Amino acid sequence: MITSIKSYFEALFSANDAPAKAEHTIELATAVLMIEISLADDHGHEAERRVIADLLLKQFNLAEQEVKELIGLAESERDHAVSLHDFVRLLNEHIGAADKARIIENLWRIAYADAVIDKYEEYSIRKLADLLHVSHSQYIKAKHRAAGQA
Repeated sequence: MITSIKSYFEALFSANDAPAKAEHTIELATAVLMIEISLADDHGHEAERRVIADLLLKQFNLAEQEVKELIGLAESERDHAVSLHDFVRLLNEHIGAADKARIIENLWRIAYADAVIDKYEEYSIRKLADLLHVSHSQYIKAKHRAAGQA
C-alpha cells in the first residue's frame, strides 16, 4: 500500500517538492477515511460521494479533476488495504489536533449526507476518532456541528 502511495505521488510531483508530497499524502489518507465511512452502510453512496468531492475541493483547494483522481486512488487504496492504521498513522504524524477534529467533523458530514446515520457509520467514526486521538468532547462537538449543517 505504501509503495503505491509513494509511486503515485512521485509520478505526480517532482523530487524537489517534498513538502507538497507530504501534503498530498495527507490528502490521500483523508480521502481513504472518507471513502471508508461512505461504504460503512448499505445506502446513500451517491449522496455521500458528492459530499466527499465537495469536502475535498474545499478542504484541500483542489481542482475537480484532481479530486476525481484522488477519490479513485483512495478507493483503490482502501480496497487493497489490510487496515486503516497506515492512513491513520500518517495523519497522526503530520497533522495537529484541530485538523484531526476537522476530519472527524467531515466524516460526520459524509454520514449525514443520506439523512440516515447507520450504526456502522457511527461505530467507524468513533473508532477513527479514537485512533486519531480526538477527545470524546471534540467528537461530540463535531457530530453536532455536522448535524446542524445536514
